[in-house]
Amino acid sequence: MILQIIVSVLVLAVLIKLVMDLKKGKVTLNKFYLWALAWIALAVIVFFPELVIFIANLVGIERARDLPIYVSIILLFYLLFKIGIKIEKVEQEITTLVKNLAIKKAKK
Repeated sequence: MILQIIVSVLVLAVLIKLVMDLKKGKVTLNKFYLWALAWIALAVIVFFPELVIFIANLVGIERARDLPIYVSIILLFYLLFKIGIKIEKVEQEITTLVKNLAIKKAKK
């Protein structure tokens, strides 16, 4: 019961922060949906732990405790992949900017 209250307050606080960040333009709509879904899923899991057992059995995982770990690892690899792509894009943009600045300085 205490865990459910703590998680509820935490999820509510994070969702409020997400809405504020969305209104300020600090987060895109896609990222808002992704993070809101993740936090709501956490709340659902805390209130309905039997759902984890059902999903684990559905996908063929024998121990339900392993399911959140597997999902977390998959999500971390996905986020790592996305961050890597963004870093590559930023590096390319910086290279282009530096080249353009060098060309402008050379023309002066």
